[in-house]
Amino acid sequence: MLKVIDAKTRVNSKTKEEYNIVVLQGNVEIQKSQATGKFYLRSKTIEIPTTLNQNEAKKLIGSSIPGEIVKVDCPEYLVPVPNSTRKLKITHTYEYSNAADDKANV
Repeated sequence: MLKVIDAKTRVNSKTKEEYNIVVLQGNVEIQKSQATGKFYLRSKTIEIPTTLNQNEAKKLIGSSIPGEIVKVDCPEYLVPVPNSTRKLKITHTYEYSNAADDKANV
């Protein structure tokens, strides 16, 4: 299950049209730091477009939606490391998946 934690309005950079998104948060996971070996908690978040208007989208905050956030491969891109001149090569992204629907479409 995913939790709706925010609703925002964005502007399409090409068409300059506004559209709404909701921010979904997954379950809390325990992760081990590669740098220190210590454990920490994290939760993945994604943004997903919606046809709901801003007021309707805001009403969803706090509600649960079935599905999960999954890691998927994507074309390589660079992400700047905060407080550094380094950049990381990333070859994945995270997307919404409704596992029941995905299995039915196979």
